[in-house]
Amino acid sequence: MNIFNKILLTSFISASLILTACTEKKTTDSTQKSAEAQPSVSSGNWQAKASELSSINGTDIKADLTQLNLIVNQSNHQATQLRDEAQSLAQDPDKLKAVLSQSNDIQKQTQEQIMGLMLKSAEVQDIRTQMIDSLMISQKLFELSTATGFNMTAPSDEFKQLAQRSMATQQKISAELDALNKQYAQ
Repeated sequence: MNIFNKILLTSFISASLILTACTEKKTTDSTQKSAEAQPSVSSGNWQAKASELSSINGTDIKADLTQLNLIVNQSNHQATQLRDEAQSLAQDPDKLKAVLSQSNDIQKQTQEQIMGLMLKSAEVQDIRTQMIDSLMISQKLFELSTATGFNMTAPSDEFKQLAQRSMATQQKISAELDALNKQYAQ
């Protein structure tokens, strides 16, 4: 797999795997069903300011982590399947594009679910805001990669910068959410 394909694949799939290290919990059928039943974006409080939410309230943080982890686990499961499929298709650009398109669809769905949460804690809200930003960066990467004239062997500087920003954001999110899960998750 050439370096560009690695960057592209990593950017899209890792956005779906933002939180792989954040939770070791296995996704169960009931977890998947619960995540699918999340409220719509319009009902979420994703634009709430930290000052409007509780701070250092263990009960609220635990409840928020439970909601967020349900979505993360479902997304991770789907992303892991796509990653495995993409790795086996690395030499077939058309099939790889189809997998990346599927990844983009999963990311959109994940973003909607995350935005639809009604969080109570400023700590989890901060992570959610970062996740939304990361997913929006991934969307922009996808749009750039599917634009007419995009050269897979020589991506634009904008693409390279966004890919680097995406990876840095994802690492930060992973570390912060992992720390919260270790401190508050059951």
